[in-house]
Amino acid sequence: MSSGKYYVYIALLLVVSLSQGGCSISYSLEKSSDSVSASLDSITSISTSSSGGEESEERKVRETATVYEEDIAAVTVLYVSREKNNDEFQRKVASIAKNHGISDWEQDDSTFLAMGKGLRRAGVAEDSIGNLSYFRSIVGSSKYAEVLKGYRQ
Repeated sequence: MSSGKYYVYIALLLVVSLSQGGCSISYSLEKSSDSVSASLDSITSISTSSSGGEESEERKVRETATVYEEDIAAVTVLYVSREKNNDEFQRKVASIAKNHGISDWEQDDSTFLAMGKGLRRAGVAEDSIGNLSYFRSIVGSSKYAEVLKGYRQ
């Protein structure tokens, strides 16, 4: 519902509510608000069902992926800023992946893209990434290429 229609709807509900005898204005406004909320909920429900489950499901997958990448980027920033060791970093990444339903984070490109984003946020110079302990172990691999790709995004 566009905001213009929303305000017209509220105004009409207010006029109708005020024209009924024995109702206080605050009670009428509260009921109007409830009615509008219910209408908006039904419109959202109709919109979701008419747009198809696939689109809604795809959006959920994208949102979940974005949250996962943000979590991985954040733990990468912590790894760099607190100079954590490889094992601890990998345990944190594995834990985050597990919480997001990713069983094999080392085979998930989004993990490495997110690490690259985290490295950039941490202020690591691109030519210094390979000097960091964990990243030194993947230099020259497709995983490292994904890290650089995420760094450059």
